[in-house]
Amino acid sequence: RGRKRFALFLHLLGVEDGGLTGHKTKQIESMTSCRISISGKHHPMKIDITSNSARSIAQGISMIEESLVEYISDGNSEIRLLYDLIATAEGSYRFKKNDGWGMLLREYEGITSWWALFELPYKGYEGSDGEYHGKFLTRLKPLSGDCKIELFGDGFGVPLEHASPFVLIRGTKHKDVKDAVFAARDAMRRHQGRGCGCTPKW
Repeated sequence: RGRKRFALFLHLLGVEDGGLTGHKTKQIESMTSCRISISGKHHPMKIDITSNSARSIAQGISMIEESLVEYISDGNSEIRLLYDLIATAEGSYRFKKNDGWGMLLREYEGITSWWALFELPYKGYEGSDGEYHGKFLTRLKPLSGDCKIELFGDGFGVPLEHASPFVLIRGTKHKDVKDAVFAARDAMRRHQGRGCGCTPKW
């Protein structure tokens, strides 16, 4: 893990041929007027983006996100990465959070959307591989507006290289996503309440 974290650190800096050129961070700073500091000594890695302009910081965040996505080379795991970035963001450009429902508000290229992500519970079987439960969540109806429920994981036709299977609920309207989160939680709790041993409990 330490080697992978250091490789990611070098990738974000823009190190080529063993030389500490830092061309990627310098390019982002030049294009956004931000100051970017990346510390590979922290766990998790810490990225500081500072500027007098909230718009510049938003641009810097987007460009850092794109660099991270380029590094993992896994479009499906990208979703989990972006969610974790939103959840851990701090400072004057802090992403809005709704702690009561585990929902986060993401703004990207002028478009805002509410996201809620939950890891799917797992059940093992003696003498064989286990499985992640949650496929029934996609059958929840009706969903309002543009809100949608998506399952990510090998068992759901959406393979992941860098994340455990999860369900993502997202849409542009807070109430629609909140209603879908409530319905998904209720459905999973009823599923687990019928004696299923899958964990973690929702």
